[in-house]
Amino acid sequence: MQFRNTIQAMQVLGANVVTEARRNLKKLKKETRDNTLYNDMNYVVTSDNTNVELEWRFGGASDYWDFVNEGVKGSGGFKGSGKMRGQGSPYSFKKKNIAKGVVLKWIANKPLKLRNAKGQFKEKTQANLRSAAFLIGRAIAQRGLTRTLFFDNAYNKEIAKSEDKITEAFAEDLELQIETLIK
Repeated sequence: MQFRNTIQAMQVLGANVVTEARRNLKKLKKETRDNTLYNDMNYVVTSDNTNVELEWRFGGASDYWDFVNEGVKGSGGFKGSGKMRGQGSPYSFKKKNIAKGVVLKWIANKPLKLRNAKGQFKEKTQANLRSAAFLIGRAIAQRGLTRTLFFDNAYNKEIAKSEDKITEAFAEDLELQIETLIK
């Protein structure tokens, strides 16, 4: 069976979800120096004789896009004011990840400007970056990262708009297939 109309409807859905998710990222100010998540987010529609699939791809951000979307649970026990973030997230960040250099790699891509105690900018030396990575990692382990749901919200919004169009497109493809079989 050919799914010409269904494929077109799925491509429209894919493009709209990517556009809306990028808009959400920009609104939430979730940008890095390379903006990998924003730039590499894409979709692919594939089909064969029996089905059509819409697949999301995140390129260089495939290992962390879901952390941005779902957030990270903190362990609690933090001092000072502030709320524990990432409630409801399936992910958690343990202090042992600080030693693995996970945060150091992450902040290397962030447009951070380090400051000293007087508020003056500091150089991005390896020692300063390690120090900042420890402090940021400890804060993430304690407080977590906020759930953005940038992708989930975009998907849910666009699927609600597209559901009827996709159903109609499939019905048209099925009708064409039946007409072809009858002839």
